[in-house]
Amino acid sequence: MHIPDGILSPAVCAVTGAVSVFSLGLCLKQLKTTLSDRTIPLTGMTAALIFAGQMVNFPLMVAPVSGHLMGGVLAAVLVGPWAGCLAVTLVLLVQCALFADGGLLALGANVLHMAVIGSLGGYAVYATIRRLLGGTQAATVAATAIASWLTVMAASALFCLEFQLSWPAQQLPGSDFSFASLFTMMVTVHSVIGLGEAIISGAVVGFVLRHRPDLIATPAGATASETSEEAASPRRLFPAAGRAVTAGIIASLAVAAFLAPFASGHPDGLESVAEQTAIESLAAEPQVLVLADYEIPAPVASWEAAPLWQRLSVSLAGLLGTGTVLLTAWLLGRGMKPRTEPAGLTHGR
Repeated sequence: MHIPDGILSPAVCAVTGAVSVFSLGLCLKQLKTTLSDRTIPLTGMTAALIFAGQMVNFPLMVAPVSGHLMGGVLAAVLVGPWAGCLAVTLVLLVQCALFADGGLLALGANVLHMAVIGSLGGYAVYATIRRLLGGTQAATVAATAIASWLTVMAASALFCLEFQLSWPAQQLPGSDFSFASLFTMMVTVHSVIGLGEAIISGAVVGFVLRHRPDLIATPAGATASETSEEAASPRRLFPAAGRAVTAGIIASLAVAAFLAPFASGHPDGLESVAEQTAIESLAAEPQVLVLADYEIPAPVASWEAAPLWQRLSVSLAGLLGTGTVLLTAWLLGRGMKPRTEPAGLTHGR
């Protein structure tokens, strides 16, 4: 749900931007006290995985609409809420600057919806549900899935509120426009998209729990029984996260190169709703800084219409974006000084 410029008023964009900046500042402050030598590479890997995952739009089957991973809860479960929020923000920055995906003025709103609500709010919901369900591995997967669905719903509902604050109905084209209709359509469509988010996030967390349970950030206030269960896991056999980071990066590049070209071509939830209401006409032309879409221009003009080049172009764009996310995370990480973890401790504790 990448909001383009023009859909929300400048005043609402300013407020959402201020909230996002404040939240990111809080994340950076909190990370100063928890940063470890694993945090930066794991955060970069997580950001790359989410970027690649967001390129793969999945069809909803019930309608000619597609959805894609938001990844806020997934990132928070893997690296903690503070680093998770920064990871998703990094993805949104690269998408906006490199591919004109999401408006520059609306960037704060997009960060609020996907990074702040997704990672900070979603992690609070996840930790609460996980604790209520007993803190087991099954509870972790279930809590991830439920929190993922709820964050998608919360983001779609918040967009409707922001839109209503942006434009009084009488200022909109089309006399039959109704905020009630907008809310109903957004929530209905995203309730289905949220199921995809829940399945993907739950499946990834379940996979990590089976192979590297030490990479799951433990919520503050975990009970003694939860800690005991984790202590029985094989994490001490893998004191370093290097192999996990390498595997995650390879997986991200594979998704971007081989799955992204076959993503659904249907409009995503917000685009579909915008087409069916009067708000599509409000969208401004994207401000292109580098590329206008997730495609690389063909070196030969005659290649542009070739199906093979169109898929290859998306693959190259995916690799470029994933590499840019990793490079940006590394550059940002150089300015931070991680502490060295004592033996046996893991990130997020």
